[in-house]
Amino acid sequence: MIDHLAFFGFKETPFSLTPDRDFYFPSSRHKALEKVIMFGIDEGEGFIIVAGEIGTGKTMVLKHLSAKLAEKHEIAMVFSPLLSPRELVLAILRDIGLRSGNTDESIDSLLAALNDHLFKLSQENKRLLIIVDEAQDLYPESIEQLRLLSNFESDKQKFIQIILVGQPELLTLIEQPNLRQLLQRVTIIEELAPLSKREMTQYVHYRLSQAGRSDLRLSRSTVNILWRYSKGVPRLINWLMNRALLTACANKSREITPKCMYDAVDFLERRDRSPLFRKKYPLILLLAAAGVVAVIFYRLGFLVK
Repeated sequence: MIDHLAFFGFKETPFSLTPDRDFYFPSSRHKALEKVIMFGIDEGEGFIIVAGEIGTGKTMVLKHLSAKLAEKHEIAMVFSPLLSPRELVLAILRDIGLRSGNTDESIDSLLAALNDHLFKLSQENKRLLIIVDEAQDLYPESIEQLRLLSNFESDKQKFIQIILVGQPELLTLIEQPNLRQLLQRVTIIEELAPLSKREMTQYVHYRLSQAGRSDLRLSRSTVNILWRYSKGVPRLINWLMNRALLTACANKSREITPKCMYDAVDFLERRDRSPLFRKKYPLILLLAAAGVVAVIFYRLGFLVK
């Protein structure tokens, strides 16, 4: 089997699906989002909400910003939001190194530990920045717990700032009547849109250059196909480009031709239509569906109380 990285002379994978700060492409949309987030953090008040469709680069923006914020902030990132209030506080403490492994501590004990740590941070002129990814999946009680955490403050400053990041459903979630107290504390709501066609082309060429092939360029026809099927969503761009590179390598083509891109699109569409995944993982899909239903009923139950 031919190694497509060696075939094209790449130093590393140019279109990995895992967010990598070394491949961060600051489009006009991402730059604007960065500025708004930085403004909100500098103000030091309220919640910041960042919404966007899957794969638009929300996590990448926050990872890029975290390096800039590290001097004045300790940062806790929560990537698995399906947590009870106690589990959420414990996840925060684990991420900043105050707890490890399982513990039977009560939530009051965990909050006391967090409060002591926040006071120490304030003595160093620092704050805790909590970033919750996939926040549209948060339980209402856990959102309320985050609101209560935002009360940790002195007479002069807040000890905690919170950024909620998620899909567009997050905006619907925070507008629920039972969460109106949280909504009153939201100072910034921003949505991240996909790339424009021009930015998509720049994005692809930037990543090729970062991987060591600044000379490798897409033809106008190939760009048009990529735009038609990706609509400027970075994760889809990465997936299609990665597949097109593999196809080009298999065909021993040094160029990413329109046919390579069409083959990538065809593979993606066949994969999405294939019953193979459903046959191979019926239990996983059943459990996932049950989990979604459980969350819906859980939230509805919370609303009618």
